[in-house]
Amino acid sequence: MPNVTTPDGSPASTPDDDIGDTGLPKDRPRGIIRRIFSGLLSYGVVIVALLFLFSKMEGAENTGDAFALMTWEQVVVISLLGVFNLFTNWPPFVVALKGLRLREAAVTNTASAALSNTVPEGGAVATGLNFAMLRSWGFALDDITSEVIVTGVWSQMTKFTLLAVSLAAVSYYGPAPENLDGWALLLIVLVVLAAVILGLILRSEHFARKLGSWTNAALRMVRKVIKRMKPPDMTTELPRFRAQMVQSLRTCWFRLSLTMIASQLTTIFVLGVACRMQGLDQSTISWWTITLAYSCVVLASLLIPTPGGLGVAEVVLVAVLGYGLPESQQTAVLAAVLLYRLATFLVPIPIGLVTYLYWRRSTKWRRPVDSRRVYPLDA
Repeated sequence: MPNVTTPDGSPASTPDDDIGDTGLPKDRPRGIIRRIFSGLLSYGVVIVALLFLFSKMEGAENTGDAFALMTWEQVVVISLLGVFNLFTNWPPFVVALKGLRLREAAVTNTASAALSNTVPEGGAVATGLNFAMLRSWGFALDDITSEVIVTGVWSQMTKFTLLAVSLAAVSYYGPAPENLDGWALLLIVLVVLAAVILGLILRSEHFARKLGSWTNAALRMVRKVIKRMKPPDMTTELPRFRAQMVQSLRTCWFRLSLTMIASQLTTIFVLGVACRMQGLDQSTISWWTITLAYSCVVLASLLIPTPGGLGVAEVVLVAVLGYGLPESQQTAVLAAVLLYRLATFLVPIPIGLVTYLYWRRSTKWRRPVDSRRVYPLDA
């Protein structure tokens, strides 16, 4: 693999820099001040969000009543749905990375999910763990990078498409705030524009280089304001991004789309079941509103990252699902949100801990680094 440098010519860190010969991550000291600040920032946001949520719920009924509405039968059913929801996350990775077995996808996905749900900056740390696991099973770094890029782009496109469609549906069918239809139209235009640009990048290397040149010009203007900013050379990065996407998508785009949509819809289904368990039927909270609530959580978690979306997700879900409902139903909304978070936030943590410990202790899946190269070096 060619050496990677930063714009000033110094060596850049790559995922391989943190991985030893066995594919396991190397121990690396991290600044204690940065760790403390990151933890305080992440969990500070969590505490503020949860305090805000519970203060709002006091106007409806005692917050403890929400827990009283949850029966052990509901907890068992929603936990099983949470496990099934985890299962639906694995096929897209198997499709995007040829040769990856379903059980390997299960281990890396559940362990990464548990890490991102519990650790500040968990998303970045989980990505490093994902690379380390796949490297330890013999996959080449560039193949893993292609898989991460493809699944990441497809996942975000699917989520934002769901957000645009559900926003338009809720603005039409209601209940909805004023001017929501304008925001829905704007988001639909942005999603279509993003899809067109992505399609043009995948179709033409010349367009990718041209877009990279335009992006560089815009970044140079930003750098005049943010002096310490060191943007990458997009005339190089966009064609590289295109090559990695085209190489993976050439044979799997349709199956990847189907499995990715199924994964997102399953998560929405879990939220819907949690609502229905609390007596919130279609006439009270429609499936479009449930889809919008899930999609808003995705957007909010990108803007305000906390471990597993903790705090932020609960506030957004209660706000969207409870919009326009009387005070008497707000406690049921909170109970439904707690059930959903049990399935999608808490259930993955112990499962991921077990799969992580298995990976660390078991060597029977280990393979020499680069022994499972998906694409030839000159592809």
